[in-house]
Amino acid sequence: MEMRKNIPFATRSVTLLIAGIGIILILVWIGFYNYRTITRLDAEISELNTKVKTHQSYAPMTKQLIDRMKVKAERHLPLPAKAKLSGDQKDRISAIFRDMALKAKLDLVAVSPDINTLVGGSSTMLVNATLKGDYYHFRNFLIELGDRPYLEKIEEIEIQQMPGVKEFRLKVWLAVG
Repeated sequence: MEMRKNIPFATRSVTLLIAGIGIILILVWIGFYNYRTITRLDAEISELNTKVKTHQSYAPMTKQLIDRMKVKAERHLPLPAKAKLSGDQKDRISAIFRDMALKAKLDLVAVSPDINTLVGGSSTMLVNATLKGDYYHFRNFLIELGDRPYLEKIEEIEIQQMPGVKEFRLKVWLAVG
C-alpha cells in the first residue's frame, strides 16, 4: 500500500518537474528573443550614431556652400517705364536691333518689321529677328531687349542648333505711336 501512496507523490512531482522545465524553457526563449532584439537595436543605434557624426563633420562645409548660394546676382533685370516708338525709331528698327546684337556679341542675320501689323491703326508692330551666337550672349541680348521701353512682348523664341553655333529666331511686338 505504501507503494500506492508514493505513486501519486511521484506523479505530482513529475508533473511539477515538467511544468517547471516548461516554464524555464519559455523564460529562456523569451530572454533569447529579447537578447536578439536588443542586439539588433544596438546595431541600428550605432549605425545611426555613425551617420549623425558623419553629417556633423559635413556641417561646416554645407554651411559654406549655402552661404555661397546666397550671393546676390550682379546684374538686375531692367524694368523701364513703358513708351512708344517714335517715327524716327520706326525707320531705324534694323539699326536698333543691330546695335543690341553687337552689344550682346551676337551676329544679326535678319530683321524684318511686319508693316502689315500697322494697318488699321494698330498700336503695336511685329518684328521678326534672326540672330546667331551662343546661349550666354543671347541671354544678354534678351536683357538688352527687355531694357527697351517700347517692348510690348516677346511672342516666340525659336532656337535651332547649327554646326558650331545656334540660331535664334524671335517674334517681338513693339509699341508704336
